[in-house]
Amino acid sequence: MNTVDQAYDATSLKLVLYDYVGSNPAKGGLFRSGPLIKGDGIIENWTGHPEFSIENINLSVRRIPSFFETFPVLLIDKGGSLRADIAFRRASSRYSIEQRQVRCLVFGGIYGGSELNQAPEVKNFARKAQFGSIFTFDRQTPSSDGVFRTSIRGWYSFSHTTLFVLFFLGHLWHAARALFKQIWTGVSFSNPSSFEYGYNEKLGDDSTEASTFIV
Repeated sequence: MNTVDQAYDATSLKLVLYDYVGSNPAKGGLFRSGPLIKGDGIIENWTGHPEFSIENINLSVRRIPSFFETFPVLLIDKGGSLRADIAFRRASSRYSIEQRQVRCLVFGGIYGGSELNQAPEVKNFARKAQFGSIFTFDRQTPSSDGVFRTSIRGWYSFSHTTLFVLFFLGHLWHAARALFKQIWTGVSFSNPSSFEYGYNEKLGDDSTEASTFIV
């Protein structure tokens, strides 16, 4: 076992689990009902951390965003250039894993130290690497269907963000009414004493100045 395998094996499994997109409380959108365990199931094993390469060029798989249902499998180098992918149409493929001869090294986990050179195996790991760390799941016990669901933390964040926006816009509305009162009311403030409460006995009548001021 080399030092890279040892380093990954020494990593806390809880920390590895954070690198899995299924742990994202907002994964799957807001309107997916049911417990999170119905999506993937019960984690059995950590498969390992895959490293992809073409000759001496190291590649990484583009991660799937949280609200996406499907996402193309793209393998990019450290400069962000596309080097390989899983083609949507085989007839127009230029960067397919078969053509580019992508290989995969697995570090840590139950597949630690394995080297995959066969295209089907490399494709399988590349698809799973979209979700971050790769695990094996027990889907039979909880009768999982593989559909991601949002946890209560996702709803909490969504509701509080919505309320914040509503209150923020409300404060902007009232501030605008105070700052632009002349436009809202159509009354000029050049002579405020003519309409100030308590300054005149009759509001707006300059000739009826009050003997005492109302504080």
